[in-house]
Amino acid sequence: MNLDEVPLGARRRASQLLENIRGTDMDPTKGHAALSGEVNAIFRPDLKDIAYFEFVVELGRERGRQVAISGRGEELKRTPARHGFIIASSDAHDHPVSHWSLDREPPSHQLSTAAKEKGAKVARLFKLDALSYAGEAENGEMIAQTGQLPMPIEGLLSDVDKMRGKISGTMARPGAASKDDEEASKEPHEVRNRGQRRQQTKIGSVGSWKELREIYGDAFGPLLVALKQQAAPAWEIENLVGEMGEGVMTGTSHKVALLEADASVEVSGDGAGLVKVEVMPTTETGGCVVLHVADEKLREEVSFDLLVSYRSGLQEHLRFFAVSPTTPSNTKPDSGMAEFEE
Repeated sequence: MNLDEVPLGARRRASQLLENIRGTDMDPTKGHAALSGEVNAIFRPDLKDIAYFEFVVELGRERGRQVAISGRGEELKRTPARHGFIIASSDAHDHPVSHWSLDREPPSHQLSTAAKEKGAKVARLFKLDALSYAGEAENGEMIAQTGQLPMPIEGLLSDVDKMRGKISGTMARPGAASKDDEEASKEPHEVRNRGQRRQQTKIGSVGSWKELREIYGDAFGPLLVALKQQAAPAWEIENLVGEMGEGVMTGTSHKVALLEADASVEVSGDGAGLVKVEVMPTTETGGCVVLHVADEKLREEVSFDLLVSYRSGLQEHLRFFAVSPTTPSNTKPDSGMAEFEE
């Protein structure tokens, strides 16, 4: 899909993640990673619209970086990954960034390669579980997959919250001791249950990809609701940052990723005088803005805005506020912080 079709918030999250990890132990590329401009739409069977945006990351050719591992046993292969990926959710049904890697090929590339080996082409991508993806052909048939396809769980409670804190366990062990594990499977096992009465569940089965798509929402409904609940705090922070701004401590610097290489920046607001702006190139195709906030003691938090204008015509209006370690949290009128003071 075209980059201008991707919501600005998703682009911002992907770009900022890449900038935050650049040069850290989580960056195997030694700072060379950059968004390629390739974005792929990913769907989920229970949602009508696009569920995720997959941003393909160029890893560069730095020697000594980590490599992807594929195959098992004698077929184990170490293949240099040419691309990484960042998958951003389109809405609050999952975490703002649900999956990313800088040492594995993007799921879209993995599925496309598998489909080509069959002489086919992927028309739609689906994310089914944390590490499970499927590629669908134009005729609706699944032609490639990566990770294990989730199977429906029969007997799940409709509200998983009812089981929170009610821990139970089941242990199965051989009735007699054995010298090693080789013969353990031949011994009869005794099963012991403890804690709350265990839920009567079992793994179901499906006959086809079409059937899995049709029952997905009902079969995994409680788990999808739980996932949304787990992601809610992260989305709350995202919304608060958008509404009130992101805090930057005085005497520190904060990096803001640029979505495009050619950009001009302008700082305004009550706290603009505290901020020194530095535009830095990070790769051949990207860069970032470094906000250096003066080391001053503030009696109250002070807001400032960053306006980023790109040559393409795109604009971003980002909100921030400066605060010092000695600043009380309730000194600025209408700051929105009062609800966190109790």
